[in-house]
Amino acid sequence: MRTPTSQYVGRLAVAGLFTFAALTLSACKDESSPTSDTPADQRQTVEPTADAPARYDRKDERFTRAPVHPAVAAAPKPDAILPPDASCVSAQCHATFASSSFVHAPVAAQTCFLCHEQETPETGPHVYPLMRSGNDTCTFCHAVTGTRRHTHEAILTVGCVACHDPHAAPTKNLIRETSLDRLCARCHDLPLQSFAHEPFVQGNCTICHEPHESDSRALLRGGDGPEFCFTCHDNLKQRLDQSDQVHTPVRDDCAGCHDPHTSSSRALLHQPVTQTCYSCHPLLQDTVEHSRETHMAATQDRACANCHDPHASNVQPLLAQREDKLCLTCHDRNQTTPDGRAIPQIATALARPFLHGPIRLGECAPCHNPHGSDNPSILRTAFPDTFYASFEFDNYALCFTCHDSALVTSEKTASLTGFRDHDRNLHYVHVHRDERGRTCKTCHNIHGSDLPNHIADSVPFEGSAWAMPIQYAKRADGGSCTPGCHENKTYTRNANEVNHAP
Repeated sequence: MRTPTSQYVGRLAVAGLFTFAALTLSACKDESSPTSDTPADQRQTVEPTADAPARYDRKDERFTRAPVHPAVAAAPKPDAILPPDASCVSAQCHATFASSSFVHAPVAAQTCFLCHEQETPETGPHVYPLMRSGNDTCTFCHAVTGTRRHTHEAILTVGCVACHDPHAAPTKNLIRETSLDRLCARCHDLPLQSFAHEPFVQGNCTICHEPHESDSRALLRGGDGPEFCFTCHDNLKQRLDQSDQVHTPVRDDCAGCHDPHTSSSRALLHQPVTQTCYSCHPLLQDTVEHSRETHMAATQDRACANCHDPHASNVQPLLAQREDKLCLTCHDRNQTTPDGRAIPQIATALARPFLHGPIRLGECAPCHNPHGSDNPSILRTAFPDTFYASFEFDNYALCFTCHDSALVTSEKTASLTGFRDHDRNLHYVHVHRDERGRTCKTCHNIHGSDLPNHIADSVPFEGSAWAMPIQYAKRADGGSCTPGCHENKTYTRNANEVNHAP
């Protein structure tokens, strides 16, 4: 060796100081990068601006410096052994090693022989083999691999020099490109789409990924799957912990629904929201796409997410809020279907004191299928929608899912209903007819009423716009009504009392 042992040790110490300084600087926080101090809602999906693709051409002026050596013509390669005091870095030789924005500490200290062997007559003039082979040259000082489960493939197949220049480079950490994202794009070509994760669009790949090794797949920082996402989206984790119902994919892997980099769909979904949901719920897709009556909320605007929270909820099945309140976000006002049909608001009926049983419990879905149906008003099963109808059991299938069919099929009863004259079943009298049978909506307001048993104040008479008054009055042992132009009719459950029931 040309350099005495003591001088070699001295150079090694100097190189160590430069290396420590370089590593310290590289660990300093880049104030332009999002950190855990940034609010979570500012670290999520962003819509790239028109000039966003130019991010690969950014250069941070804070990390540049003036050249140390002026540019001159390069000297020819030496054809003889150099003298002991010759420098590798001069205006004519390897000038860029000193003029680059970032220089490897041993190079800056001109201790080239920490990595290279000296030239000898046997190797020939100006030949400096590495003292160690492959990555061993780097890992002799930089312990960046071999301690975790997953290692960056580029390190294993190409080596450290795939990403880093061992001498000098225009960007900190001696990476071979003018920006980190441009370096990653050499192997990971992810064209920018309409929507992008904020770290991706800002080019801050290492906010999410370890560049060398990690215990998590995809070299993620801070855990696998949802646990990694929660390092930024901690507000979502809190909501999951406080919710009774959690969507199974959220517990399994956020990437099942979301692309972590960029997407053509909102919320970074792999597909539009309906297709994302249908990939796991094909039966619902069939209902929505092939039903005669389709709920507009299931297809328009945010589609499934109009009603369901895709992550967690305290209302089954992952509803954004209790059913009746959720439905009133749209049905508190008149609606018009795409084919021009009018759907009147139901807020007034739901504010009345006497409500249909399911609505008292805050439920609409026992009667309505919120995704679609072959029945009018997206009812789950058949229900007569007219004033008069001949009685057929199947026509009242919806009512009979809760009410005993004997309510209208038994001519006599002492217990099935309070609407009876002695033991004469007045539901049977009104409904169970071959012609001009009165349907449920002849007397009842299906959602709610100001009268007990949700009896209606008035109902639209068959085939007209006339609101026929019912004028129902309830008594302790019966009641009375004066429908339309008819005389007053009364009924009593007291067998000893004479009445005027129809």
